[in-house]
Amino acid sequence: MSSSSTQQNSRDKDLNVYIETFIAQMKRRQIKGSQDVAQATAQLLLRVVSAARWTHIEQLITQIKVVGRKIQRAQPRELACGNIVRRVLALIREEAEDTRESDSGDGENNSLLLTSMFSLLTTETESDLASPKKLNKKDLKPYIIEGIQELIDELRNSAESIAGKGVDMIHENEIILTATPNSNTVLKFLLRAAQKRKFTVLIAEVFPNDIELAHNFALKLAQAGIEATVITDAMVYSIMSRVGKVILGTCAVMANGGLLATAGAEMICQCAHVHRTPVVVCTGIYKLSPMYPFDIEDLIEVGDTGKVLDYKDGNLVEKVTVVDPLYDYVPPELVGIYITNTGGFAPSFIYRLVLDNYRQLDDVL
Repeated sequence: MSSSSTQQNSRDKDLNVYIETFIAQMKRRQIKGSQDVAQATAQLLLRVVSAARWTHIEQLITQIKVVGRKIQRAQPRELACGNIVRRVLALIREEAEDTRESDSGDGENNSLLLTSMFSLLTTETESDLASPKKLNKKDLKPYIIEGIQELIDELRNSAESIAGKGVDMIHENEIILTATPNSNTVLKFLLRAAQKRKFTVLIAEVFPNDIELAHNFALKLAQAGIEATVITDAMVYSIMSRVGKVILGTCAVMANGGLLATAGAEMICQCAHVHRTPVVVCTGIYKLSPMYPFDIEDLIEVGDTGKVLDYKDGNLVEKVTVVDPLYDYVPPELVGIYITNTGGFAPSFIYRLVLDNYRQLDDVL
Protein backbone atom coordinates (compact mmCIF):
# COMPACT_ATOMS: atom_id res chain seq x y z
CA MET A 1 0.00 0.00 0.00
CA SER A 2 1.40 3.42 -1.00
CA SER A 3 2.13 6.10 1.60
CA SER A 4 -0.56 8.39 0.12
CA SER A 5 -3.21 5.68 0.55
CA THR A 6 -2.07 5.10 4.13
CA GLN A 7 -2.31 8.80 4.90
CA GLN A 8 -5.77 9.03 3.35
CA ASN A 9 -7.00 6.03 5.35
CA SER A 10 -5.61 7.64 8.50
CA ARG A 11 -7.46 10.88 7.71
CA ASP A 12 -10.69 8.96 7.05
CA LYS A 13 -10.34 7.18 10.40
CA ASP A 14 -9.72 10.46 12.23
CA LEU A 15 -12.75 12.01 10.52
CA ASN A 16 -14.99 9.09 11.51
CA VAL A 17 -13.82 9.41 15.10
CA TYR A 18 -14.54 13.15 14.98
CA ILE A 19 -18.06 12.54 13.62
CA GLU A 20 -18.85 9.86 16.23
CA THR A 21 -17.56 12.15 19.00
CA PHE A 22 -19.78 14.96 17.74
CA ILE A 23 -22.82 12.65 17.65
CA ALA A 24 -22.11 11.48 21.22
CA GLN A 25 -21.83 15.09 22.42
CA MET A 26 -25.17 15.93 20.80
CA LYS A 27 -26.89 12.96 22.43
CA ARG A 28 -25.48 13.84 25.85
CA ARG A 29 -26.40 17.54 25.42
CA GLN A 30 -22.77 18.57 25.80
CA ILE A 31 -23.44 20.77 22.79
CA LYS A 32 -26.76 22.58 23.11
CA GLY A 33 -28.33 25.83 22.09
CA SER A 34 -29.05 26.74 18.48
CA GLN A 35 -25.96 28.89 17.95
CA ASP A 36 -23.48 26.45 19.51
CA VAL A 37 -25.00 23.54 17.60
CA ALA A 38 -24.95 25.49 14.33
CA GLN A 39 -21.30 26.50 14.73
CA ALA A 40 -20.22 22.99 15.72
CA THR A 41 -22.11 21.51 12.74
CA ALA A 42 -20.51 23.98 10.32
CA GLN A 43 -17.04 23.16 11.68
CA LEU A 44 -17.77 19.44 11.28
CA LEU A 45 -18.91 19.84 7.67
CA LEU A 46 -15.83 21.93 6.93
CA ARG A 47 -13.67 19.00 8.00
CA VAL A 48 -15.83 16.56 6.03
CA VAL A 49 -15.48 18.59 2.82
CA SER A 50 -11.73 19.05 3.38
CA ALA A 51 -11.14 15.32 3.87
CA ALA A 52 -13.73 13.98 1.41
CA ARG A 53 -12.65 12.02 -1.66
CA TRP A 54 -14.85 12.63 -4.68
CA THR A 55 -14.58 12.93 -8.44
CA HIS A 56 -18.07 14.29 -9.11
CA ILE A 57 -20.18 16.81 -7.26
CA GLU A 58 -22.98 14.29 -6.63
CA GLN A 59 -20.57 12.11 -4.66
CA LEU A 60 -19.78 15.00 -2.32
CA ILE A 61 -23.48 15.83 -1.91
CA THR A 62 -24.21 12.20 -1.04
CA GLN A 63 -21.41 12.16 1.57
CA ILE A 64 -22.72 15.37 3.16
CA LYS A 65 -26.26 13.97 3.28
CA VAL A 66 -25.08 10.75 4.95
CA VAL A 67 -23.28 12.73 7.64
CA GLY A 68 -26.28 15.06 7.96
CA ARG A 69 -28.67 12.17 8.56
CA LYS A 70 -26.40 10.76 11.27
CA ILE A 71 -26.08 13.97 13.25
CA GLN A 72 -29.74 14.86 12.78
CA ARG A 73 -30.80 11.51 14.26
CA ALA A 74 -28.65 12.29 17.31
CA GLN A 75 -30.91 15.24 18.21
CA PRO A 76 -33.97 15.40 15.89
CA ARG A 77 -35.55 18.40 17.62
CA GLU A 78 -32.46 20.60 17.30
CA LEU A 79 -33.42 22.03 13.91
CA ALA A 80 -30.34 24.28 13.61
CA CYS A 81 -28.25 21.19 12.92
CA GLY A 82 -30.25 20.19 9.83
CA ASN A 83 -30.45 23.83 8.73
CA ILE A 84 -26.67 24.14 8.51
CA VAL A 85 -26.41 20.85 6.58
CA ARG A 86 -28.94 22.17 4.06
CA ARG A 87 -27.14 25.53 3.83
CA VAL A 88 -23.90 23.73 2.96
CA LEU A 89 -25.67 21.55 0.39
CA ALA A 90 -27.20 24.66 -1.21
CA LEU A 91 -23.76 26.25 -1.27
CA ILE A 92 -22.28 23.20 -3.03
CA ARG A 93 -25.06 23.17 -5.63
CA GLU A 94 -24.64 26.90 -6.24
CA GLU A 95 -20.89 26.54 -6.81
CA ALA A 96 -21.56 23.64 -9.20
CA GLU A 97 -24.05 25.70 -11.19
CA ASP A 98 -21.68 28.68 -11.37
CA THR A 99 -18.92 26.42 -12.70
CA ARG A 100 -21.25 24.89 -15.26
CA GLU A 101 -22.30 28.33 -16.51
CA SER A 102 -18.69 29.55 -16.77
CA ASP A 103 -17.71 26.40 -18.69
CA SER A 104 -20.52 26.83 -21.21
CA GLY A 105 -18.75 29.77 -22.92
CA ASP A 106 -19.94 33.15 -24.15
CA GLY A 107 -21.39 31.72 -27.34
CA GLU A 108 -24.17 30.04 -25.40
CA ASN A 109 -25.28 33.03 -23.31
CA ASN A 110 -28.55 33.45 -25.17
CA SER A 111 -29.50 29.80 -24.80
CA LEU A 112 -28.56 29.89 -21.12
CA LEU A 113 -30.78 32.93 -20.62
CA LEU A 114 -33.66 31.15 -22.30
CA THR A 115 -33.01 28.04 -20.22
CA SER A 116 -32.89 30.01 -16.97
CA MET A 117 -36.21 31.72 -17.82
CA PHE A 118 -37.96 28.43 -18.48
CA SER A 119 -36.31 26.79 -15.44
CA LEU A 120 -38.43 29.04 -13.23
CA LEU A 121 -41.39 26.90 -14.26
CA THR A 122 -39.67 23.57 -13.76
CA THR A 123 -38.66 21.51 -10.74
CA GLU A 124 -34.98 21.02 -9.99
CA THR A 125 -33.84 17.40 -10.21
CA GLU A 126 -30.79 15.49 -9.06
CA SER A 127 -29.69 14.99 -12.67
CA ASP A 128 -29.34 18.75 -13.22
CA LEU A 129 -25.81 18.65 -11.83
CA ALA A 130 -24.74 15.59 -13.78
CA SER A 131 -24.06 17.32 -17.10
CA PRO A 132 -20.92 19.41 -16.37
CA LYS A 133 -17.72 17.67 -17.38
CA LYS A 134 -15.33 19.77 -15.32
CA LEU A 135 -16.98 19.65 -11.92
CA ASN A 136 -14.12 18.02 -10.03
CA LYS A 137 -12.72 18.75 -6.62
CA LYS A 138 -9.74 20.71 -8.00
CA ASP A 139 -12.19 23.24 -9.46
CA LEU A 140 -14.74 23.44 -6.66
CA LYS A 141 -13.18 22.33 -3.39
CA PRO A 142 -11.44 25.63 -2.49
CA TYR A 143 -14.60 27.62 -3.26
CA ILE A 144 -16.79 25.30 -1.18
CA ILE A 145 -14.39 25.51 1.77
CA GLU A 146 -14.32 29.29 1.45
CA GLY A 147 -18.12 29.37 1.40
CA ILE A 148 -18.37 27.27 4.58
CA GLN A 149 -15.84 29.54 6.31
CA GLU A 150 -17.97 32.54 5.35
CA LEU A 151 -20.98 30.72 6.84
CA ILE A 152 -19.05 30.19 10.09
CA ASP A 153 -18.21 33.90 10.19
CA GLU A 154 -21.89 34.71 9.64
CA LEU A 155 -22.85 32.51 12.60
CA ARG A 156 -20.29 34.19 14.85
CA ASN A 157 -21.41 37.71 13.93
CA SER A 158 -25.14 37.00 13.76
CA ALA A 159 -26.02 38.22 17.26
CA GLU A 160 -23.94 41.39 16.86
CA SER A 161 -25.64 42.21 13.55
CA ILE A 162 -29.08 41.84 15.14
CA ALA A 163 -28.03 43.87 18.20
CA GLY A 164 -27.14 46.80 15.94
CA LYS A 165 -30.83 47.23 15.10
CA GLY A 166 -31.88 47.54 18.77
CA VAL A 167 -31.72 51.35 18.90
CA ASP A 168 -34.18 51.66 16.00
CA MET A 169 -36.69 49.26 17.55
CA ILE A 170 -36.83 50.50 21.16
CA HIS A 171 -38.16 53.91 22.17
CA GLU A 172 -37.19 56.12 25.09
CA ASN A 173 -38.81 55.18 28.44
CA GLU A 174 -40.54 52.19 26.88
CA ILE A 175 -41.47 49.06 28.85
CA ILE A 176 -40.21 45.88 27.23
CA LEU A 177 -41.37 42.35 28.06
CA THR A 178 -39.35 39.27 27.23
CA ALA A 179 -39.94 35.61 27.99
CA THR A 180 -36.74 34.12 26.58
CA PRO A 181 -34.03 34.59 29.24
CA ASN A 182 -32.02 31.83 27.57
CA SER A 183 -31.50 33.95 24.45
CA ASN A 184 -28.07 35.52 24.15
CA THR A 185 -29.29 37.34 21.02
CA VAL A 186 -32.04 39.16 22.94
CA LEU A 187 -29.58 40.03 25.72
CA LYS A 188 -27.15 41.66 23.27
CA PHE A 189 -30.08 43.37 21.52
CA LEU A 190 -31.19 45.02 24.78
CA LEU A 191 -27.67 45.86 25.94
CA ARG A 192 -26.87 47.60 22.65
CA ALA A 193 -30.12 49.58 22.74
CA ALA A 194 -29.39 50.66 26.32
CA GLN A 195 -26.35 52.60 25.10
CA LYS A 196 -28.67 55.23 23.60
CA ARG A 197 -32.07 54.54 25.13
CA LYS A 198 -33.46 54.41 28.64
CA PHE A 199 -36.12 51.74 29.11
CA THR A 200 -37.46 49.12 31.51
CA VAL A 201 -37.39 45.36 30.94
CA LEU A 202 -39.81 42.85 32.46
CA ILE A 203 -38.61 39.25 32.36
CA ALA A 204 -41.09 36.39 32.67
CA GLU A 205 -39.63 33.71 34.93
CA VAL A 206 -40.70 30.84 32.60
CA PHE A 207 -41.57 28.42 35.40
CA PRO A 208 -40.24 25.83 36.05
CA ASN A 209 -37.30 25.46 33.66
CA ASP A 210 -35.75 28.92 33.29
CA ILE A 211 -36.23 30.61 36.67
CA GLU A 212 -32.50 30.76 37.38
CA LEU A 213 -31.78 31.95 33.84
CA ALA A 214 -34.38 34.71 34.24
CA HIS A 215 -32.68 36.03 37.38
CA ASN A 216 -29.25 35.88 35.73
CA PHE A 217 -30.69 37.70 32.72
CA ALA A 218 -32.08 40.45 34.96
CA LEU A 219 -28.74 40.72 36.79
CA LYS A 220 -26.82 41.26 33.55
CA LEU A 221 -29.28 43.95 32.47
CA ALA A 222 -29.07 45.65 35.87
CA GLN A 223 -25.28 45.69 35.71
CA ALA A 224 -25.60 47.59 32.43
CA GLY A 225 -27.84 50.18 34.06
CA ILE A 226 -31.14 48.85 32.73
CA GLU A 227 -34.08 48.69 35.09
CA ALA A 228 -35.04 45.02 35.07
CA THR A 229 -37.71 43.10 36.97
CA VAL A 230 -38.52 39.39 37.03
CA ILE A 231 -42.27 38.72 37.07
CA THR A 232 -44.26 35.52 37.40
CA ASP A 233 -45.92 34.05 34.32
CA ALA A 234 -49.34 34.67 35.89
CA MET A 235 -48.74 38.45 35.89
CA VAL A 236 -48.27 38.76 32.14
CA TYR A 237 -51.86 39.48 31.15
CA SER A 238 -52.46 42.04 33.90
CA ILE A 239 -49.33 44.01 33.02
CA MET A 240 -49.51 43.73 29.22
CA SER A 241 -51.50 46.98 28.85
CA ARG A 242 -48.42 48.89 30.02
CA VAL A 243 -45.97 47.04 27.79
CA GLY A 244 -44.73 48.80 24.65
CA LYS A 245 -43.17 45.76 22.94
CA VAL A 246 -42.67 42.06 23.47
CA ILE A 247 -39.19 40.95 22.38
CA LEU A 248 -38.51 37.25 22.03
CA GLY A 249 -35.68 34.99 21.03
CA THR A 250 -36.37 31.74 19.23
CA CYS A 251 -35.08 28.19 18.91
CA ALA A 252 -36.27 27.79 15.31
CA VAL A 253 -38.38 29.59 12.72
CA MET A 254 -40.63 27.44 10.56
CA ALA A 255 -41.24 27.95 6.84
CA ASN A 256 -44.77 29.26 7.42
CA GLY A 257 -43.51 32.10 9.64
CA GLY A 258 -44.28 30.41 12.97
CA LEU A 259 -41.59 29.81 15.57
CA LEU A 260 -40.46 27.61 18.42
CA ALA A 261 -39.55 29.45 21.63
CA THR A 262 -39.35 28.70 25.34
CA ALA A 263 -42.48 27.39 27.06
CA GLY A 264 -44.94 30.17 27.81
CA ALA A 265 -44.10 32.22 24.71
CA GLU A 266 -47.39 31.41 23.00
CA MET A 267 -49.40 32.56 26.02
CA ILE A 268 -47.48 35.84 26.12
CA CYS A 269 -47.98 36.38 22.38
CA GLN A 270 -51.70 35.69 22.78
CA CYS A 271 -51.87 38.34 25.50
CA ALA A 272 -49.94 40.77 23.32
CA HIS A 273 -52.34 40.09 20.43
CA VAL A 274 -55.35 40.95 22.62
CA HIS A 275 -53.74 44.23 23.73
CA ARG A 276 -52.41 45.03 20.22
CA THR A 277 -48.85 45.00 21.55
CA PRO A 278 -46.23 44.40 18.84
CA VAL A 279 -44.20 41.18 19.07
CA VAL A 280 -40.59 41.46 17.83
CA VAL A 281 -38.60 38.25 17.33
CA CYS A 282 -34.79 38.34 17.16
CA THR A 283 -33.34 35.45 15.17
CA GLY A 284 -30.41 34.59 12.96
CA ILE A 285 -31.00 33.38 9.41
CA TYR A 286 -29.47 30.03 10.37
CA LYS A 287 -32.55 29.31 12.53
CA LEU A 288 -34.87 29.38 9.52
CA SER A 289 -36.06 25.88 8.78
CA PRO A 290 -37.67 24.64 5.52
CA MET A 291 -39.98 22.45 7.62
CA TYR A 292 -43.67 23.17 8.11
CA PRO A 293 -45.31 22.54 11.54
CA PHE A 294 -47.73 19.84 10.40
CA ASP A 295 -47.21 17.87 13.62
CA ILE A 296 -46.61 20.42 16.37
CA GLU A 297 -46.51 17.87 19.18
CA ASP A 298 -43.62 16.10 17.48
CA LEU A 299 -41.60 19.34 17.55
CA ILE A 300 -42.12 20.03 21.24
CA GLU A 301 -39.62 18.46 23.61
CA VAL A 302 -40.80 17.45 27.08
CA GLY A 303 -38.61 18.04 30.13
CA ASP A 304 -38.46 16.83 33.71
CA THR A 305 -41.99 16.71 35.13
CA GLY A 306 -40.48 16.51 38.61
CA LYS A 307 -39.90 20.26 38.41
CA VAL A 308 -43.65 20.80 38.14
CA LEU A 309 -44.79 18.25 40.69
CA ASP A 310 -42.31 16.75 43.13
CA TYR A 311 -42.11 12.97 43.03
CA LYS A 312 -42.26 13.00 46.83
CA ASP A 313 -45.97 13.69 46.47
CA GLY A 314 -46.51 10.09 45.46
CA ASN A 315 -50.25 9.95 46.10
CA LEU A 316 -50.94 13.00 43.94
CA VAL A 317 -48.54 11.98 41.17
CA GLU A 318 -50.45 8.75 40.62
CA LYS A 319 -53.74 10.61 40.12
CA VAL A 320 -52.75 13.33 37.64
CA THR A 321 -50.96 13.63 34.31
CA VAL A 322 -48.15 16.19 34.42
CA VAL A 323 -46.42 17.59 31.32
CA ASP A 324 -43.42 19.91 31.28
CA PRO A 325 -42.92 21.18 27.69
CA LEU A 326 -39.61 22.92 27.06
CA TYR A 327 -40.85 24.81 23.99
CA ASP A 328 -43.96 26.44 22.60
CA TYR A 329 -45.06 26.84 19.03
CA VAL A 330 -46.12 30.41 18.21
CA PRO A 331 -48.22 30.75 15.02
CA PRO A 332 -47.24 33.46 12.50
CA GLU A 333 -50.35 35.58 13.05
CA LEU A 334 -49.11 36.38 16.58
CA VAL A 335 -45.73 37.71 15.38
CA GLY A 336 -45.24 41.30 14.25
CA ILE A 337 -41.76 41.26 12.72
CA TYR A 338 -38.59 39.16 12.60
CA ILE A 339 -35.31 41.00 13.14
CA THR A 340 -32.54 39.00 11.48
CA ASN A 341 -28.88 39.59 10.72
CA THR A 342 -29.92 40.56 7.17
CA GLY A 343 -32.80 42.89 8.07
CA GLY A 344 -36.38 42.93 9.29
CA PHE A 345 -39.04 40.74 7.69
CA ALA A 346 -42.74 40.06 8.14
CA PRO A 347 -43.76 36.46 8.97
CA SER A 348 -45.40 36.19 5.54
CA PHE A 349 -41.98 36.74 3.90
CA ILE A 350 -40.19 33.93 5.72
CA TYR A 351 -40.98 31.40 2.98
CA ARG A 352 -39.04 33.60 0.54
CA LEU A 353 -35.97 33.60 2.79
CA VAL A 354 -36.22 29.81 3.01
CA LEU A 355 -36.21 29.53 -0.79
CA ASP A 356 -33.20 31.86 -0.98
CA ASN A 357 -31.12 29.86 1.50
CA TYR A 358 -32.11 26.24 0.81
CA ARG A 359 -32.85 24.00 -2.15
CA GLN A 360 -36.02 21.95 -2.34
CA LEU A 361 -33.96 18.85 -3.15
CA ASP A 362 -32.46 19.01 0.33
CA ASP A 363 -35.65 19.48 2.38
CA VAL A 364 -35.43 15.78 3.23
CA LEU A 365 -31.86 14.72 3.95
